[in-house]
Amino acid sequence: MPDLDEPIHLSDYNSSWPELYLGEMHRIARALPPRVYFEHIGSTSVPGMLAKPIVDIMIGVATGQVERIRVKVGALGYEDMGEAGVTGRIYLRRRLRSGSLIVGFNVALVERGGVIWTSNLALRDHLRANPEAAREYTEVKRAAVESGATSLSLYSEYKRKCVNRLMDQAMRK
Repeated sequence: MPDLDEPIHLSDYNSSWPELYLGEMHRIARALPPRVYFEHIGSTSVPGMLAKPIVDIMIGVATGQVERIRVKVGALGYEDMGEAGVTGRIYLRRRLRSGSLIVGFNVALVERGGVIWTSNLALRDHLRANPEAAREYTEVKRAAVESGATSLSLYSEYKRKCVNRLMDQAMRK
């Protein structure tokens, strides 16, 4: 299995992220059967939010479809990282270099309607609707990088408590 850890950096919001999501979502969708559902999640899906410049795509499938879809997404150039510490989610990533620019995509392959599907949508919608929550999350991300947490593992660990608290708030609504 490839190493999950990778260097990270943060970028100001880029209005092209929704377009990048749509382009990649359509590319993936053409290779998949019907009744597969897509959502743009993560910080690149929240207008104005500071983010790692990696577009997060959640693919929701019916129980029993995960392995078949996993293989098809992998065949599109995605690196299969397995569950990567999150039971019930298959994590795949794709990094493209264009000169000095790296364009990145993460796919979270999950059961549609399950806990991971529901909680990711709740968090995204909470951050979109609550500027104070988005500001708090942005400040924690900025502090993580300023403290030297510039690898994915350190960065994720630094912001874990904040993400969990925001997720709890989002799920209570």
